[in-house]
Amino acid sequence: MGSRGSAVSQQQQRHRVQLLTSRPPPPMSEWSSPPVPNSAWADQNFLLGAGMVVFQPATHKVVVIYERQKKYWFLPKGRKDVGESLEDAALREAYEESGYRVAFMPLYTNTSAPGPPSQRDAPFRLNCEPIFISTVSYPERKRRSTTLPPGEYLSFWYIGQIPADAVCEEGTRMPDEVAYESHLLSPEDALKRLDPLEGRVVHYACTLVEQTQQIFQEQRALGRSASASTSSAPDRPASV
Repeated sequence: MGSRGSAVSQQQQRHRVQLLTSRPPPPMSEWSSPPVPNSAWADQNFLLGAGMVVFQPATHKVVVIYERQKKYWFLPKGRKDVGESLEDAALREAYEESGYRVAFMPLYTNTSAPGPPSQRDAPFRLNCEPIFISTVSYPERKRRSTTLPPGEYLSFWYIGQIPADAVCEEGTRMPDEVAYESHLLSPEDALKRLDPLEGRVVHYACTLVEQTQQIFQEQRALGRSASASTSSAPDRPASV
């Protein structure tokens, strides 16, 4: 009886271990998905792309694009060309798809990238590092007469800005993009129209903008405090 009870107990323990190990891992943060298993992809099985959340600070609005024929909303994004940097790809795609000439918006981000030896504090300064990465699996596809294998599409997301007098230019879009329309929407309206993934990118971008504004306010307050302290201090005595 004792050995049988011991065997049952061991089976129950193994069952508990299986349940624990079969549970999906938790998200890495409130903004991120759970970690993915260690993976390795050859160049034939991945694509790199870049996208942008483009703000117009003067109006507190976001550039969102609408596809008239297929009736969906999205952020400017596209594949990186051969020899092109991700940063250049982000700016190019933002211009081609939206019609706006976009510049990067330096912000205080939460980047995990290290600073170079000469600027160890660079991650804690204003920077234009990517703020998000998203992945989407794609199936086999045709390129000319060749069938390409399936893979992963990795998009690096940046934050950009346009001035108050920005003009949406005509003729910037590719032939298959003529049904695109650019709209300036409040972040709240953008979140209602975008798919959940891109909505999360916009939401996170908004928190970084707010975080940066808060830091600026604190810096101004410290500057005013230091200025007031200096003006109220007694005159320094003349040196002898």
